[in-house]
Amino acid sequence: MTDREFQSAIEKLLNGDKDGLRLIYEAYVKLIYAVVYDTVGSKEDAEDITSDFFIKLIRVADSFKKGSPHKTWLVTIAKNMAIDHIRKRSREVYEIDNTSDDDNAPRQWEDTSKTSVEDSVALSSDMAQAMETLEPREKEIIDLKLVGQFKFKEISEMTGMPMGTVTWLYNQGINKLRRCLVDYEQG
Repeated sequence: MTDREFQSAIEKLLNGDKDGLRLIYEAYVKLIYAVVYDTVGSKEDAEDITSDFFIKLIRVADSFKKGSPHKTWLVTIAKNMAIDHIRKRSREVYEIDNTSDDDNAPRQWEDTSKTSVEDSVALSSDMAQAMETLEPREKEIIDLKLVGQFKFKEISEMTGMPMGTVTWLYNQGINKLRRCLVDYEQG
């Protein structure tokens, strides 16, 4: 979504036209989810916060400054919501149930092409494992770069890290993923 398209969608939203929200949602739901998930580390919490993000967007649409980088604005809101969620959770007293693991939930696949499905499952599983080998900062930067399509300079500004650190962490993470992919292809 270009800056002009985003501005148009915000104006629609400010005029009560929910189509503006739909346009923003379709363009950025994956990015927002990735940013939130990288911060909170829980699929369920990330889904809830992502939903809340788009509800909040309706209320804060008037705070967007025309001409400013809209992706940065969106990511900042999402990241702050995720951090607020973590802070709120840290004040709550609750029991952690370590017995459930979403990654081991049974998946059903259509058996139309057994080899293709098996390859897809194996690659998906290997990539999930590969992503788990990344440090949280590497994962965040890779998501911002690949999913959010931000430039290293923008990522540096958003995260407060020097640009050299951002590029180094990105390259470290990509190299880890490449090594895992080579292992997959050889296995």
